[in-house]
Amino acid sequence: MSTTVTWAIQTNFIADEQIRRVWNAAEDAGARVQDVQVIPFSDELGNHVPRIDGVVIPYGATKLTRLAMQRGWSGLCFDPETFRVDCWNRNRDDMLNQHVRQMSVRECMAAMEHEPDDSVWFVRPLHDLKHFDGTVTVAREIRRWMTSVDSGNFSFDGDTEVIVAPPQKIHAEWRYFIVDGTVVDGSSYRIAGQRMANAVARPELYEQAQALADGWLPHRTCVMDVAQTDDGFKVIEFNTFNSSGFYAHDIEKIVAAVTAHFAASPRAATAVEADAPG
Repeated sequence: MSTTVTWAIQTNFIADEQIRRVWNAAEDAGARVQDVQVIPFSDELGNHVPRIDGVVIPYGATKLTRLAMQRGWSGLCFDPETFRVDCWNRNRDDMLNQHVRQMSVRECMAAMEHEPDDSVWFVRPLHDLKHFDGTVTVAREIRRWMTSVDSGNFSFDGDTEVIVAPPQKIHAEWRYFIVDGTVVDGSSYRIAGQRMANAVARPELYEQAQALADGWLPHRTCVMDVAQTDDGFKVIEFNTFNSSGFYAHDIEKIVAAVTAHFAASPRAATAVEADAPG
């Protein structure tokens, strides 16, 4: 290994089995491993983490990604200017939610006042490192939920930017891990509306995923969720590798690929160019 690689792995508030597999896979790949504890509502780590030479790859919840940005860990595959819905839509024409309404939470609450109670909408944060997961729900529930936000019941406020769009008909959904532009592994997570995690085995699915990955990416190493629709395959969203969960993925294969990539290219975490946010 030409460059020292250390995985800084969060071990609290996260699924134990996945973390154990990531930890063991990192060691098997020849990397060092550092335990990291994250404290809610704090910018400090919960344990002492010494200065680490070489590439540090954080893996954990989105809070750890934010802390890794502050610490300048070079194995962080994230750029806040490219991991956002409006940037994806400017740089690609195959996003599932290509035509969306972008607004603040406060504006969304006002907009829903003019929609029928049972009208159905998809809503999610504009940015990655989500304050909440994207969801499909009715206008009545959005109004109720946004009112709770104004009451201070959530970790974001009325100025948080969201996107709103009519829901799309989706037949199947997959998650693919991309390392340096190459699709390394994939798993389904929903088929015909039902949760179903199966490893991707069909070569044609990998070919389709790679064709999508050959287009613009928010980072050369990232996670791409893909949907099969009546209009073909569409990209649902991108996520930072460092805080993305696994389904029926080959975790060992993914961790080995990421480790080898950073060992060979210590500056590989540099983000790609993209149109500036509007």
